[in-house]
Amino acid sequence: MDISVRADEFTLDGRTVPFSYERLGEERMALLIDGKSYVATVLEASGDRRRIRIGGYTFDVSLKSERALLLERFGLSGGPASATMKVHAPMPGMVLSVAVEPGQLVEAGTGALVLEAMKMENELRIARRGAVKAVHVAPGDAVGKNDILLEIE
Repeated sequence: MDISVRADEFTLDGRTVPFSYERLGEERMALLIDGKSYVATVLEASGDRRRIRIGGYTFDVSLKSERALLLERFGLSGGPASATMKVHAPMPGMVLSVAVEPGQLVEAGTGALVLEAMKMENELRIARRGAVKAVHVAPGDAVGKNDILLEIE
């Protein structure tokens, strides 16, 4: 089940649902979802993970900030700095240029490549300092959404 929350609505498996909530204390909330009332209770909390109970059902939930979701969408959620970060294509398109090569040391913010999608040029930048481990594309290559473009270690 995929749920994303924004302001006064959330998306549940692609369907937009209006909701509101009010805190009832540290671990409880009153929810009004699609016109129905529920009480949510946090049973366990650890980091960004929560186990909650709503209406007799228990759910394991992972909380992600808007920034974390955006980084994940662009394939930049590489985890710890010592791990290899794989940069994925955020959308289908054509590689116009590649500005990095294997072995090159790069700083956060370095422009790595330009991807043309929907008649727009999108410059993808490196999210963290590291060395280019591999470049999987070349100018003129067509890529699909989530294809691996390059790796930084």
